[in-house]
Amino acid sequence: MNSTRLIEWLVVALYRLSPYAWLDAGMARLERAQGAGWRRARYVASEAYIVGWLILAVLLWWQHEQLAAWLAVPALLRVAGILNKEIGVILFGRCKITPGRIVAATGRTIVLALENYATAAFLMAFVYTKMGRFETSHGQSGMLEGGHALVQSLSVHFSMSGAYRPLDLDTWMLVMAQSAFSFLFSLIVISLFVSLLDIGADRH
Repeated sequence: MNSTRLIEWLVVALYRLSPYAWLDAGMARLERAQGAGWRRARYVASEAYIVGWLILAVLLWWQHEQLAAWLAVPALLRVAGILNKEIGVILFGRCKITPGRIVAATGRTIVLALENYATAAFLMAFVYTKMGRFETSHGQSGMLEGGHALVQSLSVHFSMSGAYRPLDLDTWMLVMAQSAFSFLFSLIVISLFVSLLDIGADRH
């Protein structure tokens, strides 16, 4: 097994741990048994799942003061799951509704990817309210409050550089992990845009 096949196997294995993968697998069996009418239902379910997570991420960040710290763990798992699925779709043509190794870059694919990107930003903002120690502009240290946490997350998301300085190794690792997510996800979105431009050029 070469390294590419190993990475593909890991991506698919991690994807199969997702609740959405279980839901889609059940709907795929219904599609095979009852016809193509279930294909549209699978598309609707995928969009509802992505939009639902975006709404939930905003609510987690907004209501962080009333929520338990352990919720940061599933939030981090969802961020990892987002990156894992996008890598599976773009690199290997896996983890998606339409089977095959060729990925067509459509407007829908790009919009859903950007929604996932926004979801990850709000999830990381919530994580920063529960984990990590930062130096704030007022000379204080500790976990970030809601607005500061969102600024930190968006700063890392768009510039891969935090607005607040981490004060310990664990926090540095957390920020670096988000930076790696942002870098890889940016490459994915850029590749989608380039592919879409190529498709548009072919049509003309």
